[in-house]
Amino acid sequence: MIKKKWICLFLSMVLLFTGCGGKEKNTGASGSQESGTESGASDSQTQGGNTADPAVIERMMADGIYDVELEEKKLASPIKAGETFLGAQYYNGERLWYIGNEEGQVFCYHEEQGERELLLEEVQTTRRSTGCKWLRDEERFYILNSISLLVLKTDGEKAYEVRPEEGIRDIALSKEGNVILVTEDRSRFSYVLQVLNPETGTLSGNYELSDWFGIAEGAAKGVLVLDLSGVYDLDVESGEKIYYMRWSGTSYSPNMNSNPSYTFKITEDGGMEMLQGRLVKEEYYAVGIRKINPDEMDKIPLVLRVMYANSGLKLLVARFNQQNQEYHVFLQDRNGEYYGDFVARTDMEIATGKGPDMFEDGVVSDIYALVEKGALENLEPYLARDGIDRAAYAPETFRNLGREDGIYYAGYEMEAVTLYVKEELAGSTLEELLYNMENCDEQVVFNSLYNYTPNKLLRYFFQMSDNFYGMVDWEGKTCDFSGELWEQILRVVKRYGVTDRNRQWEEIAMPVYNGRLHGFAYDDARFMQEGKVLTGYPSEEGMTHQLLVGGLAVNAASEHKEGVWQFIRFVLEEENQKLVLQDSYLPVNEKVLQAYVDEEVSKPNGYYPLGEEVYITEDQLERFWECLNHASITPGRTEAVLAIIQEEAELYFTGDKSIEEISDIIENRVRLYLAEQD
Repeated sequence: MIKKKWICLFLSMVLLFTGCGGKEKNTGASGSQESGTESGASDSQTQGGNTADPAVIERMMADGIYDVELEEKKLASPIKAGETFLGAQYYNGERLWYIGNEEGQVFCYHEEQGERELLLEEVQTTRRSTGCKWLRDEERFYILNSISLLVLKTDGEKAYEVRPEEGIRDIALSKEGNVILVTEDRSRFSYVLQVLNPETGTLSGNYELSDWFGIAEGAAKGVLVLDLSGVYDLDVESGEKIYYMRWSGTSYSPNMNSNPSYTFKITEDGGMEMLQGRLVKEEYYAVGIRKINPDEMDKIPLVLRVMYANSGLKLLVARFNQQNQEYHVFLQDRNGEYYGDFVARTDMEIATGKGPDMFEDGVVSDIYALVEKGALENLEPYLARDGIDRAAYAPETFRNLGREDGIYYAGYEMEAVTLYVKEELAGSTLEELLYNMENCDEQVVFNSLYNYTPNKLLRYFFQMSDNFYGMVDWEGKTCDFSGELWEQILRVVKRYGVTDRNRQWEEIAMPVYNGRLHGFAYDDARFMQEGKVLTGYPSEEGMTHQLLVGGLAVNAASEHKEGVWQFIRFVLEEENQKLVLQDSYLPVNEKVLQAYVDEEVSKPNGYYPLGEEVYITEDQLERFWECLNHASITPGRTEAVLAIIQEEAELYFTGDKSIEEISDIIENRVRLYLAEQD
């Protein structure tokens, strides 16, 4: 008899993706073109049909733009009263379910025929650990948990057990019939594919995966891999990949749903089918995932261009597309294109009256220049028309980008970035910080973990200053890089910047991202214990914190500005703002943010080891709000001058030029740049 500990409930890897089902009726406000709007839009709403310009669709198709649609079908449960679900598997093209009962029997349910096959007669199935998986081939049964793999003969006798040092996460048969395991490599924070020798139980191979959500039998060869990039066949020996779908540029991400996924396969039309379950109700679903091209939609396509779409944004796009019956947002990211080329291409397209309907500021080189050239739509009339209460949002949600005549950027998510600095060196002003750092007699470095080289540390001192502490006169088109403050900054930067000689020295500062309250509190506790205190970045007003706001600008050349506004208004709605919390970002809606904080302070901090109920203290909560409420956007117009300073100051840091020499060069270049701005 097989001991009961050898069988466990299959609760496979967790895949997260959007809810699905039929299209819902549009619950957003109508795209009315009533008074107050200066959009000049020529949408289908005013033209009388949900049609888009065929030439636009043709360009989108040429660019390879598509989305992913999910279709969910509830399956009749094969589990009877008193039985336990053990797992599911696609085997020789057939969908199999493994079921155990209280008498110790294990059945295979053949869904297509609706028949049961008795596999094992006397197997105890009463122990059910999470993270387990049941699999079979012609000669053996494989029962996997996170610690070990138990292999049984077809008569139920134990063949052997495999117990790798760092655990097993997944198992699948390859197209060729090999047993493939996913094992952990915690030293490199990665996963490794290894081949099991079914006769001896030994493992071979060492193919590394940077991330992983599941493996299954390959469609054409090898093993099918589902990860953050897409789903593809992988030849474990050669590393050759055959992609069937990529998630880049779509509203789908495999970490967007908490329902466990049991197994998956590629369908004949090139899509993917996945078996999922909802454990609370013990319901089972077949989820189909397929590509949708713009010409298939009975909606007007809108292109949203981003550098990278996180799961929160993808959830927002997916929900909008489900609810809005007139428009469909297609995400477009750089998808491996070189960063500089991607930005240059976007700049050129927008400058010539083309480009995406909407975009984030990171995909263009100078969003402030685009505003001055009239390339961005003024959102002020839309805000007024729909009665958007700006007081309900964080102060930096709606930005004028340097123009006082309107709003040209709407944020939907945010996080603050700050630094904790060793207490005896920290200061409340730039001058105090510099004095403390220059008069420190210890061998210390600013920060080596995040590689604060002299060039990067120079940015730390200047990036929150609008006029470089008076060194640049924007209106007068002059500059002066010869004062004592300038020279003191250079001396401090050269001393504290990371080089090969000081990389191992003690760090005096540590960056902290404030996008999650529990994460912030955990870092706060660690660094306060190390003698570091909340300090931030120097600026003209004293020490401050940096605010990062993810948001959207509207291309003035878009023919569907009303549709774009519908999407922006959608992501600002209270209920949808909660989706931002799927990532390490905070909502810009003040009510949603406060509700999130109230809920978090009532729970133990999950960043601490299991079993430790550590709650957020009042002091930590105060510092959280201090960091967030006293944070500001990096001045946009300073970037070009800062780049000049960093480029030329490098020669001083390497010892090739003196402070006086590089100061003269910087002054000449900055004056030339300022003169060119006219």
